[in-house]
Amino acid sequence: MNRIQAMISERNDDYLDLLNYAIQLDDVQWQEEILESMRKLNASEETKQEWATTEDLWRQFDKINSRLTEIYYSIRASKDDADKQRLLEQMWELKMQRIDVSRQIKSETSNIEC
Repeated sequence: MNRIQAMISERNDDYLDLLNYAIQLDDVQWQEEILESMRKLNASEETKQEWATTEDLWRQFDKINSRLTEIYYSIRASKDDADKQRLLEQMWELKMQRIDVSRQIKSETSNIEC
């Protein structure tokens, strides 16, 4: 199960817990509101697109981290100062990209969870 599916499953579980509680309280109006909220969230094409966008951003984040790890080991193995400097510059650029992707992920997930 990928991260997005896990988040959707967790959200649905939370709603089902609320629904069970509403049933125990015999609050029919609250039950209907919860069910309507679940229908809207699970059927929304916009939400599905936002989840897909977030999943893509997480993949980018993972690729950047993998590349940073490779560069780190290359720096440690390198004996050439010019090569180390070039690798450090690449690392810096990747760190900046990672910050940007992190901000996008935060923005997307806050939009989805609202």
